[in-house]
Amino acid sequence: MASYRSQCNLHLYFAEQYLRNMVSDVADDWSGHFPRACRESAVWQMQLAYQAHIADVIVQQPRFSLAVPNGVFRASSFQAAELPPEIMEMADREREGWLNALISYAFLESPASSQGAHGGLARDALIASDHLGNTELNDAEAWLAELKSLVTRHRSTLQEY
Repeated sequence: MASYRSQCNLHLYFAEQYLRNMVSDVADDWSGHFPRACRESAVWQMQLAYQAHIADVIVQQPRFSLAVPNGVFRASSFQAAELPPEIMEMADREREGWLNALISYAFLESPASSQGAHGGLARDALIASDHLGNTELNDAEAWLAELKSLVTRHRSTLQEY
């Protein structure tokens, strides 16, 4: 039977592959769509890895009597009186910083939402001039590194029952 831990590992692997493909030579054949598709696929894989990691923490700590919910969930979704310390840490991190940016990633931005504080056409021209989306690539790579670090740290301290 597959485990949440191995599912998390697989999603992290796929995220790495998508980020690696983001800067491949094939990108030119698809205009600006290929890097964005790779970035968004990597972010989606990171979100799935994060959920699988939360599920793994729950399964590894049965004394808290938490069930893995169906559908999309986050660490902050749990409202029990007592939660595993890893879940409490992740719920705190979901409020701001890299984890908040990862779990609230806007996959499809409407033209109205992209005009905001960045200035509409000027922002579009800036992004178009950087066909690899280096800012977005750097953000996604940083999120992946942080997520892998979080997962590794939790696994090293998590007592398996």
